[in-house]
Amino acid sequence: MHESSYHTTMKNKTFFTGDTILFGLSLLATLFGLIFIFDAGYARSIQAGHGIIPREFKSQLIFSILSIVSYFCIAKIPFSFWKKSTFYIFIIGVISVLLVEIPGLGKEMNGARRWLGLGPFLIQPAEFMKVGIILFLSKVFSIQPSSTPRINKPKNWGERLDHIIIPQSKTLISFTIVLLVSYLIEREPDLGTAAVIIATSFSLLILSNISLKLLFKIILIGILGIGFLVSMEPYRIQRIMQHTNRWQPQVMDELGYQTVQSEAGMASGGLVGVGIGSGRAKHMLPAATTDFILATIAEETGLLGVTSMLGILSWISFCLIQIGRRMECNHARLTLFGTSIWIAIQTSVNVMMANGTLPAIGIPIPFVSSGGSSLLATWIGIGFCASAIRQHTIHKRKLKSKTGHL
Repeated sequence: MHESSYHTTMKNKTFFTGDTILFGLSLLATLFGLIFIFDAGYARSIQAGHGIIPREFKSQLIFSILSIVSYFCIAKIPFSFWKKSTFYIFIIGVISVLLVEIPGLGKEMNGARRWLGLGPFLIQPAEFMKVGIILFLSKVFSIQPSSTPRINKPKNWGERLDHIIIPQSKTLISFTIVLLVSYLIEREPDLGTAAVIIATSFSLLILSNISLKLLFKIILIGILGIGFLVSMEPYRIQRIMQHTNRWQPQVMDELGYQTVQSEAGMASGGLVGVGIGSGRAKHMLPAATTDFILATIAEETGLLGVTSMLGILSWISFCLIQIGRRMECNHARLTLFGTSIWIAIQTSVNVMMANGTLPAIGIPIPFVSSGGSSLLATWIGIGFCASAIRQHTIHKRKLKSKTGHL
């Protein structure tokens, strides 16, 4: 077969692979989000004199376009390039988080300094650290030489150094870096994002096939660290303690207000909802288009609407796991697994927050909640996964073609 026609054939065949499914599902989830961001925000926008189109919708639409462009740019570059650039990407991410703390660069809103101003847009670096941490840990945990299998009972100091001390030190140092980055993010303050990063990191640790003894040590360190972060802000302990009493009159109008209004809205939706545009929760909730957009979705479309949305996100997560299992590259496999876990954890926590299982901790639904940084970071994560899938697919088809010619 001629070389040019071969590449054309490969390109056409690659269009119908796992990266196309991921793109279609991600686009569907993004469109779903745009519809309900408009729905949840138009009434308040009219009341504020901004017109019928909410500012959140305009911003999300712009970031949706930027996200899709970013996806294609990342996906078209071979994953081998991203493997070599992982540490540089991670360092840039850490620097951007540090820049938030510099007066004049970091922008403060509602008592939180989480954003960097880029022209008319505000970017939240902590959201992109979710992707950076996944790439970083996937790179670190994938460096496992096949010629040096694990030895449980080393015979000498050299074997102990090569097979126990160095690998464990690498793992401990990597996780310490994750905890330090999470601490920086928590001090913005943004405990929700820090918690998602730590939970995703724990999951990647488990998948990296470390020893149970080391895993328990790290889990203990993580629990103590999270407890320390929670205890540093008295209002967090108060919110946790009073969450079970949120329906009490003295609590429901203060600390428990958003959760109570969200629960009431979700409960009134029933099976098919009260109808799009007819919900009450979006008029009551301060974060109607962001952390508590699920209240409007559940109230206006009912259980069927919520199940459809969660089905799309679950499908994305499931596809990443299934495709990741077929990857020969450890870095690519862990990147797909990590992205799947990130989406699943963030979605689950948001649902539990909206239905009152957990207190409000400020975690958006991937693709759906308004927030340009969150949307762009999620699409970038999917872009890295698509890059890995495309490279794997093309490599497999080249091997198959060569074998067929033989």
